[in-house]
Amino acid sequence: MYKGNFEKKNTNRLPWILAIVLVVIVVACSVAGVLYATKKGPFASKEKPAAKKEETVDPVIKDAGKYVELADYKNITLKKSEIDMELDNQVNQALDDYAEYEKVKKGKVKKGDTVNIFYVGKIDGKAFDGGSCTKETSPEGYNLEIGSNTFIPGFEDGLIGKKIGKTYDVNATFPEKYSQNEALAGKTAVFTVTINYKNGEKKKLKFDDAFVKKNLTNYQSAADFKKKNRESIVRSKAISQVVDGSKIKEYPKAYLDAMKKQLNTSIEGYLSQQGVTMDDYLAQGNLTKDDYEEQVDKTAKENVGGQVVYNAIMQAEGMKIEDGDYKKELDSYLENYNAQKEADLDSTFQSVYGTRARNIIYSDLIYNKVADYLAAQVKEV
Repeated sequence: MYKGNFEKKNTNRLPWILAIVLVVIVVACSVAGVLYATKKGPFASKEKPAAKKEETVDPVIKDAGKYVELADYKNITLKKSEIDMELDNQVNQALDDYAEYEKVKKGKVKKGDTVNIFYVGKIDGKAFDGGSCTKETSPEGYNLEIGSNTFIPGFEDGLIGKKIGKTYDVNATFPEKYSQNEALAGKTAVFTVTINYKNGEKKKLKFDDAFVKKNLTNYQSAADFKKKNRESIVRSKAISQVVDGSKIKEYPKAYLDAMKKQLNTSIEGYLSQQGVTMDDYLAQGNLTKDDYEEQVDKTAKENVGGQVVYNAIMQAEGMKIEDGDYKKELDSYLENYNAQKEADLDSTFQSVYGTRARNIIYSDLIYNKVADYLAAQVKEV
């Protein structure tokens, strides 16, 4: 994920308005051979993206009702069986995400294995910043799937056939374009890698209070997880039903232009971080510039269409965002982005997403207020 000036501590709190942007990035952009600059990655970027010109659309779409023919949002029917099925999927996903495996400490590494390693990277005999994971800095080690192209070229291939429990020197070369740290671009490093173990058979886990308290610390118990996630599923389904059933008569141009800017800024920033030009990206996806612009236009309309619906419902029902609501949400954003003041958020969000923090926070508040209202209208059958 693209990172701005402040390291985000909780990636589960992505602003809803950016969710579709990040889906586009994650699905469309995969650059083999480069370790992505994430919070957990050992070669994370220290660069700060340049600030973008501030856009000026109001976070509230005035008279939103004139742009849309709303679906019947006061009578929402959902199938209980479908809600329960999605909840079961979430439980199973959590068990899979935090799966535990037998530790295999004998044998050799092959492609597809997930190995736990320590490593120290050096160039010309000197360790470089961000190129090491040691027992002292990360006692749990680093879990790497061999063949995932998570690390730079040569690193993963260099471990294939090596014995578990041994230490080896592995040569790996940074890409010629490596924006995470341009000083490393094109250079060959020697990594001293200790292979601690590889994952064996998956252990059978039970979704109970002990599992939740160990792995899902935002929840108090298994019942708390199921209750809150079921509520979230109902909200999401209610929103989708109303948005899908509403008919957009006209897209407000200023908001459509602003959303296209957000999409382009996010995608271009991500590609730049990976050292990939837009031309390279289009070529890899066998896309023309017209194809790309068509997808951006479609995605922008989907996102703005949702905003129109939420604003129209909020205005029809006389809902308002109070100053206290905004202050509380702003404080939450400041904490999650390790920022001191709103201006710091603005700098980051303009650089990474092409929009002000105020727009994102207001959109988040509007969405949540309307989502809560729609969830209360749901009848399960």
